[in-house]
Amino acid sequence: MACETSIKNPTTNQLPLLERQLDDYFARINQPLPALGEHTGTVRVDEFIGQVMHLAARLPEAEAVINLCDNRYLFTLGFCAALLRGQTNLLPQNRALATQQQLLDQYPHSYVLHDGLETLLDGCTQRNLNQLDLRAAAATAIPTIPADQLAAIAFTSGSTGQPKANLKPWHTFVTSSRMNAQAMLGDNYLDQLRFALATVPAQHMWGLETSLLLPLFARLCISDARPLFPQDVANALQQLPAPRLLISTPVHLRALVSSGVTMPQAAHLLCATAPLSTELAQATETCFDGELIEVYGCSEVGSMARRRTAQGDVWQLFEGLEFAEELSVIRGDHLPQQQPVQDRIETRDGRTFRLLGRSDDMIEIAGKRGSLQEMNKLLLATPGVVDGVVFMPEHGTQAVTRPVALVVATTASKQDISARFAAHLDPVFMPRPLLLVDALPREDNGKLPRAKLLAFYRQLRGH
Repeated sequence: MACETSIKNPTTNQLPLLERQLDDYFARINQPLPALGEHTGTVRVDEFIGQVMHLAARLPEAEAVINLCDNRYLFTLGFCAALLRGQTNLLPQNRALATQQQLLDQYPHSYVLHDGLETLLDGCTQRNLNQLDLRAAAATAIPTIPADQLAAIAFTSGSTGQPKANLKPWHTFVTSSRMNAQAMLGDNYLDQLRFALATVPAQHMWGLETSLLLPLFARLCISDARPLFPQDVANALQQLPAPRLLISTPVHLRALVSSGVTMPQAAHLLCATAPLSTELAQATETCFDGELIEVYGCSEVGSMARRRTAQGDVWQLFEGLEFAEELSVIRGDHLPQQQPVQDRIETRDGRTFRLLGRSDDMIEIAGKRGSLQEMNKLLLATPGVVDGVVFMPEHGTQAVTRPVALVVATTASKQDISARFAAHLDPVFMPRPLLLVDALPREDNGKLPRAKLLAFYRQLRGH
């Protein structure tokens, strides 16, 4: 039986819901939404706040809300409306029925918010935003939220597959969003209006920070579109005025760059969730004729550092954060607690650093040491490879456990990939087996949890 969790939201000092001018552009609606009377086009900040307040008054009494809205704008409306009602946003790693049941068991005083999801638990309290009329008068003031209110609990898939709860008070989001805006967009983040498109979902931390929170605290007008295929991305960008900002992941950028589709200019690009190679960063900047900033972070802390990967491998730590305890933890005044750093860090001044791989990245075979990170970089830089992963499988009955490679390729053959590995790796590190697959079981945010990967590999091997 799941353990019930009660959420306490104290009333303390107040912080604004957003820091924007009321007459500024906030979002662009591409999809006709019944909740907005099929309206498409631009939404101003005052119109957005009016809709948030209108929705907040219509939400059920509860401690928490499981926000499963797929449309980015409706997700943002629901997120902010819950804040106004003093409710905590529960952000699961997926929308599966088992995940819904697990959350409702753990947080019984909660309900589901969605925009037409068909796979819902029978009998649960739920609200379909597209069955409500959310049109409302424009607001004349910006509402405030208690600084210590538990704004969200973000659930991430741990290495065991057991979701881990990351608690996010509102003051943490406010401070980190101001830090992110300055680091990702520059000192003029409150002056220059940018029109943004994100290919990542808003429910996961990278999408939440950039496509929901950044528009609250920087001059971003965010599109509600989330295109997948290259031509759809090109069309969605073309519909936005300049200057454009594209928010994505390495696996998606690789697919866009290699597609051959001509992309409209995006003056700025933000990328995170997995390591980005210098070659892909340079190719992306050429493809979009813009500047690509790669962001390093984790779900517990959020975004932490940035680099212009096309020009170098050195990271710059965000202001307000610092390493401590011999680089083993990261801390900041806005964080609920200091957090361990999963990667090995090399730094001379404590502010700029290089990543040396995760603590579990180094493997040893036959007395020789190798890096899985370097093997993955080699694989993903192979011409004709669009996605792939090198990893260590579970220990079996064999005397020596070797790396495994699962590869999604367009023009590269198994022989081509093996030859590339052979040219750069000691023979003991050659991946065996090397399997070509149609796709990897990545989550919507581009990440590939080890538990999912191992289950996929067992399925491929027929176990």
